[in-house]
Amino acid sequence: MYGYWEYFDKGRRERPYTSASEELDDYLRLLDMMLEDYLEHKGLGKEDKLFSRGLIITESELESYFAEPPYFRNKDTWNPVMAGAVGAAFDYISGRVSVTKNENAELRLPIEYLKESLKLDRTELIAMILLLAVNIDRRYERIIGFLQDDVRDRSPTLGLLYALLGRITERNLGDVFIPQISDRPLFACLFLKGEQELGLSRHLVLDPYILSLILPQEYTSLEDKISDEQPFICYEEDRAIPFFFEEHEQELENAFLLGEGEICCLKNHEFETIEHIAFNICGRKGERLYVFDIKRFLSFSTERRKECLASLYLRLRLENGRLCILCKEKPEINILKQIASVCGEKSVILSYEGDSSVELMDMHIQVLNIEDPTVKTRIAIWQYFLSQSDDICIADDLEIADIADCYVLSYGEIKNTCSNIIKNAKIFHKKVIDRELVMSSLDQTNYLNFANLATPVRTVYTWDDIMISNDERELVRSACDRYRLRNRIGDRWGLKKKNAYGNGVSLLLYGPPGTGKTMVAQVIAHELSLPLYRVDVSQIFSKFIGETEKNLGTIFDSASKGNVILFFDEADALFSRRTEVSHSNDKYSNSETAYLLQKIEEYDGMSILATNCYSNFDEAFVRRITYIVHMGWPDAEQRYELWTKILPKETEIEDDIDFAFFAQQFELSGSSIKAILYNAAYMAGAEDVAVSIRHIIRAMKYELKKAGNQLDSAQLGPYGRYL
Repeated sequence: MYGYWEYFDKGRRERPYTSASEELDDYLRLLDMMLEDYLEHKGLGKEDKLFSRGLIITESELESYFAEPPYFRNKDTWNPVMAGAVGAAFDYISGRVSVTKNENAELRLPIEYLKESLKLDRTELIAMILLLAVNIDRRYERIIGFLQDDVRDRSPTLGLLYALLGRITERNLGDVFIPQISDRPLFACLFLKGEQELGLSRHLVLDPYILSLILPQEYTSLEDKISDEQPFICYEEDRAIPFFFEEHEQELENAFLLGEGEICCLKNHEFETIEHIAFNICGRKGERLYVFDIKRFLSFSTERRKECLASLYLRLRLENGRLCILCKEKPEINILKQIASVCGEKSVILSYEGDSSVELMDMHIQVLNIEDPTVKTRIAIWQYFLSQSDDICIADDLEIADIADCYVLSYGEIKNTCSNIIKNAKIFHKKVIDRELVMSSLDQTNYLNFANLATPVRTVYTWDDIMISNDERELVRSACDRYRLRNRIGDRWGLKKKNAYGNGVSLLLYGPPGTGKTMVAQVIAHELSLPLYRVDVSQIFSKFIGETEKNLGTIFDSASKGNVILFFDEADALFSRRTEVSHSNDKYSNSETAYLLQKIEEYDGMSILATNCYSNFDEAFVRRITYIVHMGWPDAEQRYELWTKILPKETEIEDDIDFAFFAQQFELSGSSIKAILYNAAYMAGAEDVAVSIRHIIRAMKYELKKAGNQLDSAQLGPYGRYL
């Protein structure tokens, strides 16, 4: 056997390392010295070999082994000379490391870094070097195979590790030397591979993350592959993103100061919000954020879970990491504690999307409710993410504050919506983010399932298309302004604090058929840039007790998730006067009306109701409506505007049509005038001529006939000849 000073150069004892490979070479020399001692101990090159080592076991070896009493059959005896040599080798390496730190502190020594970060002792270092060796030099594989009596078995086993350590560890005769593999540092370096392998035959595998730190060039791709298979990721976000939740800053700082094994739950319905908060707080502390998917972790086998926790243990310590556990359902406290145990002195963040906080507090978990961003914060989020493209700007007439106030979105929803807006702008080669781009992306965000109880309505009308009195027009504008500013003014002046119910706006439009109630609802939706959904009244009512309330609950719950306007047409069927209870059906009908009143008041969005019969409405309901707008018949002047503006500019119309005559002579509703003009246009189009007065009179005849009225030539005056 070669001696200690034949493995280590005395002349380099006080010299610093010049590279990481020098440090690794010294540790491999240490391993070579131990392997040579063990091979010699087993009788390499000698006739008298110990039992169970070598590729061939002879009869003489068996006889020699069993010739001794059982008490003396100790295969792996302690060698004090070898123990001293190993100790000297460790001192040699430590001395060179100390000099290196003093003279070249910038040189990265991976093994020393691992030793200090994981607090590895000499036993654990030997285990790590043994496993490292077989990954960097094929010669070690063959030696390992020989020592394990199988040239095909080239991965070190638990038995081989015990045998090597037994040569340098003093113990009483007959004691079984078993290192504490379950201790965190050693356990984190080693995987006990294979559930089917038991005892000393179990194989050891070095965590690929260790390989990537010691040999970064060779094992970077391997580490990336292994990371994809783990239930955790290192969360990366642009460090330039500002922190948007300053109102929770002090509470969050306190949560991060909790002690070892403590768990703090940040509760919000969206995980992206928790990620943003945790990432920013970690960034201030110089920590990396690791996000742990507990659902994926629970799908693994027991052995695989151990491997995952070992890898997580390494990363949290070697990268100064902080753990955030993603949990969408009520977690098991034992599983949480098992995961939290690898975090050392730091507390653990739990992101919980469930409803109940009481269950968590019963488990002695501190709960911090993270509210959705305020309107002021939403404005800042919108402005930041919409300005991330250097070659795309925001249109001057796009009011970000109005969008932020009307759309109560979370941090993640705004971020993803802005990303879609910029992506669509690039696809359509637009240099300006306008209202159309924003609305199309918001429509994708607001995909809702109303279970066939409500359907979307296209909003094609603007203020120029409706003909109502100035007073009613101002009332509708006031309703839009109140909704647009409800959060900003409500927060600034404290109005929301005094509101016992929701912060929404309700509007009742009443008047004869055809006076533009549906059109006004579309104008409001267009003005506020909100989707409009018409509620199908026929689908709401049910003969079964409780089903009507259930349908109403579905409508309002879905609407609350999507920032939409609910439009109840023919609403008097829903909000009719409550009656005296003279029959069991009256009691149920009254309860349905009361429930609907409650949902209207609680809804934070806008509700628009239209009816032809205002007198049928329950008085208690009318008192709770925010705005009531009467949609009357248009006067002659308004009718003239309707006659002249309804048809698009592209429509070919003869110049001699006297629309003033029709406006004065016939008291028609806006919808009737529209129906006449559109029918006349299609008649003219069928003849491939411009719209003329004869087409209009024919269309008027059909429209009046629908209402049971006749058109005679006397009413048409000078145009009676066209009848």
